[in-house]
Amino acid sequence: MIPVTASAAPARLPRSGASHGFYVGMAMAAVLIIVSAFGPKLVERPAGSSPMALRVAIHVTLFLTWTALFAAQTLLIATRRARTHRRLGYASLAVAAAMILTAPELAIGFARRGGPDGGDPLAFLLVLLTDILLFTAFVGGAIYFRRRRDVHKRLMILAMLDLLPAAIVRWPIAPPNVGPAVTGVVLVLIAALVVNDFAVQRRAHPASVWGGLLLLGSIPLRFAVAQTALWHHFAGWLVR
Repeated sequence: MIPVTASAAPARLPRSGASHGFYVGMAMAAVLIIVSAFGPKLVERPAGSSPMALRVAIHVTLFLTWTALFAAQTLLIATRRARTHRRLGYASLAVAAAMILTAPELAIGFARRGGPDGGDPLAFLLVLLTDILLFTAFVGGAIYFRRRRDVHKRLMILAMLDLLPAAIVRWPIAPPNVGPAVTGVVLVLIAALVVNDFAVQRRAHPASVWGGLLLLGSIPLRFAVAQTALWHHFAGWLVR
């Protein structure tokens, strides 16, 4: 349903307007969250700030390309253009692989430079690294289950939602409220995914439940671990 798709999927999928509309809505919600977090920083760079490093510019381009492809793929399925969706999936796979390969080094470099304004760079590093790990798991699972559209599309939605914590923490939120804000937004979106399952098929899909629990449970866990002396010792070794 979303970026990487089943090569064996039929050219025309059964009509399910309400379900397709839901996934388009989820994609648009994710896009709005990302744009609200990163858009102002890209458009209005502080006066006198140094030019964006090439590797950072490449990663930003990959990230925005993935987001655009994600939204486009949901629209293609909603408009019953499965063949185009399937072909575009190869481009989405290439972008996802590039993101996964380049992100860890950039996350460590960002922490080395001081991280987000007013935040703990070593704690934020764990947020980013956890996002990368889960994104890899969700995208990898979606590829593995590419011939099962019901699993594939839910895992790809979860992969998109997994990118949101790194965006939400860039909202102008006081540090003590960052964790609850991230948890709250992701909880609402995962709950919407489960509610849609009940509306469409009268039960929660296992991919929505277990994938949602994995993503949601990782948020308070990563914030808790990020405050420990053990993590700071390890992260300090990573960034030195």
